[in-house]
Amino acid sequence: MPKFLKPLILVCAAAAAAATFGAGTAQASTCSDALIHDWYVDGRIDNTYEVHCYREALRDIPEDQIVYGTLRDDLTRALQNVIRDHDGHVTGATLVPGAGDGPGGPGGGATGGSHDKGFFHWLARAVGPSTANSVPVPLLILGGLALALVAAAAVSFFARRHQARRAAPEPPPPGPVV
Repeated sequence: MPKFLKPLILVCAAAAAAATFGAGTAQASTCSDALIHDWYVDGRIDNTYEVHCYREALRDIPEDQIVYGTLRDDLTRALQNVIRDHDGHVTGATLVPGAGDGPGGPGGGATGGSHDKGFFHWLARAVGPSTANSVPVPLLILGGLALALVAAAAVSFFARRHQARRAAPEPPPPGPVV
């Protein structure tokens, strides 16, 4: 057995162990991440979170939501409602009820309003991405269409090539009889 093989095996095993433990710790998320994900699912906050989670989420809002979305407004509105309901006496551990826990039952609460439950809403939730980090469905459809077109072109190319090989050449014209 070569001398360099044992240290190489040890280095590979250590790298695999480090990658495994590193991947496990990278999956841990904060309550602000969970809160933002809860909002991304359907545009409202369904679960109950503490006030400090809302404050952290307000600091961690993605830039596209700051410019184009209503996440900041929804989080601020929910915090203002809790501060009003508790007469300004809130701590970081004060609970902010979700959409199903607030006044008026489901649909009321932190963000309020009801959402369309029609066919297209159901289809978008069934097919669409569940987080902002997901690959957009139209991009997947265009990628599949591109692959289908490339496959069709390849089939056509090889079919013509196969037919050209199978076609027998014409016999030579008859020559003069002697």
